[in-house]
Amino acid sequence: MNRKLIAVGVIPIAALAMTAGQALAGGATSKQKAPTAAQKAAILKAGGFKGPASCYTVQLSASQQTIAGAKFNTKAKNCTKYAFDGAALYYGTFNKKVWYQLEAGSALGTNQCEALSLLLGGPAWQDMIPYVDTMGCQNYD
Repeated sequence: MNRKLIAVGVIPIAALAMTAGQALAGGATSKQKAPTAAQKAAILKAGGFKGPASCYTVQLSASQQTIAGAKFNTKAKNCTKYAFDGAALYYGTFNKKVWYQLEAGSALGTNQCEALSLLLGGPAWQDMIPYVDTMGCQNYD
């Protein structure tokens, strides 16, 4: 009987400790979702990207799938002529067929980053950390 009570009390505490450990360590987790081929093509078209789609990494926010990020795929082969060191964020229509560029760059100022954070909202901002980091934004909280 006591073992069951201990297990019921310890398991939630352990789960909370694991979650809090990531947050306290500054290791906010970000999530992205892969776009369909049509969505990736539409996002790359909105950004005016040239070259094969494989030269670019494009992901949707897991929490708000009308928000996407795009950056150069450093692992792609034969893509160096398309290389750049920044990233871009995009907003898609409800059906995710038409996309608009919100911002692009590699050294955004603090005010620009704060404005983007407010515009996207907390969950989508967290999801897009790999892209906003590449854009030069530092504060992910």
